[in-house]
Amino acid sequence: MRTKSSKPVRGRAAAVVGTAVALATLSAGLTAAPAGAGTLGTSALCSGTATGAVAKWGPVSKHCSYTSPASGWRGKLRVEWNTQSGTNQAACVEARMGKAAHPDAWQGIGCGKSGVGTVKWPANTASNLEVRVKGMGTSLIANVDYFI
Repeated sequence: MRTKSSKPVRGRAAAVVGTAVALATLSAGLTAAPAGAGTLGTSALCSGTATGAVAKWGPVSKHCSYTSPASGWRGKLRVEWNTQSGTNQAACVEARMGKAAHPDAWQGIGCGKSGVGTVKWPANTASNLEVRVKGMGTSLIANVDYFI
């Protein structure tokens, strides 16, 4: 017999399973990136923008919040980033999984005009992907788009 509450529970369960499958795929090294931003040219699971001045870390960007799967998770999240095309901007980019208490240490994911890096993310952990940028070179500011 079906109850009124069984339908919403199945919907939430399907959403959790879908997110877990998407994140497991990303940890395996396959990524989805916006058209023109990456190699696959499909839509990203999540994206954001971070800005920084030359030689100074900019404000932390927190656009992506997820819970990693409890089992079968490889413990890493692949992050792709690039500076604005058609500019002379270059940047150094750091990322971490920020948690409410005791956020992880910042991890360098590259310097230059674009890059791909991985961020450690333990299984069964709810976190925000936090990204910060420091400009480099002759441009006073660097704007970086990032994708997971």
